[in-house]
Formats: sequence, structure tokens, C-alpha cells
Amino acid sequence: MALVSEFLSQLTLSYGGEPEPRFPTVVPARDFDPEKDAVRIDTAIKVKGVDEQTIIDILTRRSNHQRREIGFVYERIAKKDLSTALKGALSGSLEALMLGLMKSTAQYDAFELKASMKGLGTDEESLIEMVCSRSNDELVDIKKVYKDMFKKELEKDIAGDTSGDFAKLLLALVQTKRDEPSNVVDYQKIDDDARSLYEAGVKRKGTDVATWISIMSQRSVPHLQKVFDRYKSYSPYDMKESIRKEVKGDLEKSFLTLVECFENRQLYFANRLNDAMKSKGAKEKVVTRIMVSRCEVDLMKIRSEFKKHHKRSLYQTIAEHTKGDYQKALLSLCGGDD
Repeated sequence: MALVSEFLSQLTLSYGGEPEPRFPTVVPARDFDPEKDAVRIDTAIKVKGVDEQTIIDILTRRSNHQRREIGFVYERIAKKDLSTALKGALSGSLEALMLGLMKSTAQYDAFELKASMKGLGTDEESLIEMVCSRSNDELVDIKKVYKDMFKKELEKDIAGDTSGDFAKLLLALVQTKRDEPSNVVDYQKIDDDARSLYEAGVKRKGTDVATWISIMSQRSVPHLQKVFDRYKSYSPYDMKESIRKEVKGDLEKSFLTLVECFENRQLYFANRLNDAMKSKGAKEKVVTRIMVSRCEVDLMKIRSEFKKHHKRSLYQTIAEHTKGDYQKALLSLCGGDD
């Protein structure tokens, strides 16, 4: 019985299968009045010098659905699209954040993926974060929206922009062939997979990357958590240490991101936020992307992982490492101190 309840608790945390419980910091506003919000935003945009505070107060404290409703009303009264108006009124990181909030989560993710592959050179770091940290269900939505928005298949763009085993891994993930979590724990399969991972890597000369890719892109998350645990009885190194020993570069980063997300996805985002803010010239793009894409999904949980592992709250860290209106918007999305 204890095993069953432990498994069920893992299942609710898993991504894939049942819809994950949400832990948002941004929730629908009560007594919502899109007319009033649209008029206030219109005034804030037109006032000399732009009233950023009002724009931040409204858009960071409404759900995505509510923001879309404000957008409809705004277009009716101002005779132009709200995103276009925001683009003209705001600049820099604040502009990027506000424009991000005007998209649905899947649209925003699709847009960020496209941006990571646009123009000369690929932003591999962003590509890895986006593909390796999103659940199967999220990736299914992103692919659909990507095609609607850009009239191209996400797979085609990734294949055209990456190469080698790195490309093979990303494409395997984007094919969304991951098993649904099952109520039956298959100990034989856990053992087989753990042994296969060991025999494909640490045990031999060279690495059979194809085996790693197929197991990590097709098995359910709860199953893989048990596989990595079992793996330690075969290998002198845990899975992450094995990855560091066996592969390098973007492939190494991708496998590490996957394993970190299988083990604790919200901790992965918390660590990524911490690194981005502490790095020289805070990587505002990364901070914006995580805050915008997760504020209606699991940012509350990311906050608690952040506090637990970094001994300071996410709120305090944002306050210390960012400034101005951009900081105000981030703190509002953060939704409070811990």
C-alpha cells in the first residue's frame, strides 16, 4: 500500500499522462472588467511619458484569457492592436515581457522557439531549455500552434538548424512518443532500461547514443525516475555523472536538462533563474522567458524550490538583480515574497 501511495504521489508530480496540477502565481482577477482595463491602458499609453505602472498593474495581474479579452476591447476603442500599441509605448526588457504576456503559453513557447532558430546562428541554450523542459502535452500544443503561426513544422525547423546526435535527440523529443504513466510498475522493464543505459555508456568504449535517446525520449517520467535510481546499482556513477563523462557540448547539456527535469522540473527552472540573474549582465531574456511561460503553470512551486535550494526567495533575488519598471513587472508576476 505504501508503494502505491508513493507511486501516486509521484504520478501527480509527473509530467505526461494526467494533466499536472497547476501552481500559478497569476490567476484570474476577481470582478474583472475588460472595458475599464482597456480604457485605463489606452490612457496609460497615450499619456506623455507613458504610465508604465498602470500597464504593469493590469497586465501582470490578469490571466491570459482576461488579457485577450482586454485586447479585444482595446482594439475596438483604440482602433489598433494592443500588442502593436505596447510595442510603440514600451522598450527593452519590459516590452519583451509585456508582449510575451499577450500570447498564450503555447504561442509564447512557439514564438521563443522560432526566435532561437531565426537568423544567423542558433541560440542552442534556449532551444535546449524549451525542448527538454516541456512535457509531452506541452510539446503537442506547441507543435500545433507553431504550425498555425509560422506555416512550418517545428521538426523541419529544428532539423534544418541542428545536426548530429544533438539534432536526433531534439527531434526524438519533439515527436512526442513518450509513454503515458502507467498504474503498473514494471520492475523488469525498469531493470532492463537501467542496464541498457549502463551498457550503452559507462560500460563500453564510446557511447551508443541512440539507445540513450530512445529510452529518454519514449519512457514515461515516473518510469525514468525509477530507472535512474536502479541505474546506480549497475554504474559507479549516477546518471548525471555518466552523462558528463560520456558526451560533450550541446548533447551533454540536453541530456542533463532532461534528467534534471525528470527528477524535479521546478527545481530546474529555479536553478536556471538563479544562474541567469547572478550571471554577469543578468540574462534578462532567460528570466523573462521563465517568468512569462511559467506564471500560469507552476511558478508558485518554482518559488518554493528556489527558496529551499538558494536560501533566499525568488522575490528578493529579483529585487536585487533587476531594476526599474522591468523589475516591478517581474515582482508582480512572482506574486509575493517567501
